[in-house]
Amino acid sequence: MKNLILVFALAVCSTAFSQKIQQQKATMSLGPQPAYYVEVEGADKDLLEDAWKAYIKEFGKPSYNKKAKEFVSEKVIVSLINGSTPMTLYARLEEGKDLSTIYLWVDLGGAFANGSEHATQSKGVETFLWDFWVSARKKVISLELEKEEKILKDQNKDLSKLENKNKDYHSDIEKYKMKIIEAEKNIETNVKDQEAKRKEIEMQQKAVQAVVARLNSVGKS
Repeated sequence: MKNLILVFALAVCSTAFSQKIQQQKATMSLGPQPAYYVEVEGADKDLLEDAWKAYIKEFGKPSYNKKAKEFVSEKVIVSLINGSTPMTLYARLEEGKDLSTIYLWVDLGGAFANGSEHATQSKGVETFLWDFWVSARKKVISLELEKEEKILKDQNKDLSKLENKNKDYHSDIEKYKMKIIEAEKNIETNVKDQEAKRKEIEMQQKAVQAVVARLNSVGKS
């Protein structure tokens, strides 16, 4: 059963290689040469450049040919491709719509690797480039994750603000309730005060009428 799973996994990987890693003759600083290329979905040129520098530094720091717009790694040893024999790698990055492409030329020392003449090395190049595609895609997805996490963080902040506002509204309601209770008590007191004042006025009116009556009676008796 395990052997069947292993065979299936190898078949899937082989299919993935054949779908992702392509070969064609492409012009570089040394003229048209067999090249391997892969498209990295979601990557811009800057991201792909950073990914390539990080990936290739294990084998040696690349120089940059400004005129040819190529990264050159000389006398590197990649056992996966060419055993312990040094070789030179040339890489060029091109940006497209929602993806970027890396072209890789592998100078084995007198000949550039290609599928028809260097079957073993060619498989190694495909695996090497596939591993780079995986690392680059991880960078792309990590950036997407950071972006989505930031959106989530901002949304949580917005929710926290809304929750705080809700607390403020409830606090305002409690304050208003207390004010209403206080106002109702004040109304009761005010009604009593009005009634007392009316009685005072009524008594005062009687006092005034008494004085008027006294005034009118002066000289009449």
